[in-house]
Amino acid sequence: MKIYCWVNGGKGTDMQSVIAMCEDGHVLAGHLSSSEYFAKHDIGIDSDWKHKDYKEHCPEGYELEWVDDARTHAGVAEAYKKNQELAKLADHKEGA
Repeated sequence: MKIYCWVNGGKGTDMQSVIAMCEDGHVLAGHLSSSEYFAKHDIGIDSDWKHKDYKEHCPEGYELEWVDDARTHAGVAEAYKKNQELAKLADHKEGA
């Protein structure tokens, strides 16, 4: 499975929120980093950080992909759509 990683807020500041979202819509990890360079490390692109979480969710294997612009990335758009569907299901279950 593909896991997309990107700076989700604070780009260009020393407080950058980085996120990892699986192609199935599940958010698997996040971190607050001081720069994009460290964001890549902190989310596991350039390190083994967070890989335990990734392996747990994707026991058959996964591939991390760094995304420079999540707003224009087709894979992120599809994963986000699935994420919103998961959120609706969770809201429905809580309201039942």
